[in-house]
This record gives sequence, structure tokens and C-alpha cells, in this order.
Amino acid sequence: EAIDRARAGGGPTLLEARTYRFLGHFVGDPQPYRTKEEVEEWKKRCPILLFRQRVIGEGKISAAELDAIDGAIKKEMEAAVQFARESPEPEIEAALQDIFTE
Repeated sequence: EAIDRARAGGGPTLLEARTYRFLGHFVGDPQPYRTKEEVEEWKKRCPILLFRQRVIGEGKISAAELDAIDGAIKKEMEAAVQFARESPEPEIEAALQDIFTE
């Protein structure tokens, strides 16, 4: 609908993306504010999992192809983390770069 409206000259559409955090606020958070059952129910509604099931079910891509994409992304992320860990600490002045204020 949003694409059709925009293409017809109807202007932009505001989309609200509601999310659910599976993990606590910090490592070791006991999460007394929710139950394990609640988290498990939300995991079943995970949009990434549902999207994966949908595109496989519709025959748009295979599970093996998606697994290959996931593997490539994991390798890329591991390389980025390794690069960051092996890089020198930035100069303290770098914290003030690219900051624009009045």
C-alpha cells in the first residue's frame, strides 16, 4: 500500500516497527520483569525466522542458500571483530571528530 500510494503521488508513509528484545539489558540480567515462557512465545514470532520459513515455503530460495548467506555474514562479522580487536586504540581526540553543535 505504501509503495502504491507513494508512486501515485500520495506522499510518504510512516511505518512503525515494533520489536522485542530476547536478551536482557546486560550480561547476567536476571530479567525479573518477564517470564521465560513470554520470551519463548516472542521467539516464535521472530520476523527473521518467519521470513525464512515463508521464502523457503514459497520456493523463492532454499534453506541451503539461506544457510550459505548466514555463513558468509558470520565470517564477515568475525573478520570485522578481529580487525577491531587488532586495531590500535584511537586517540582520545577522535571522540570529538564529526560532532556538529551550535
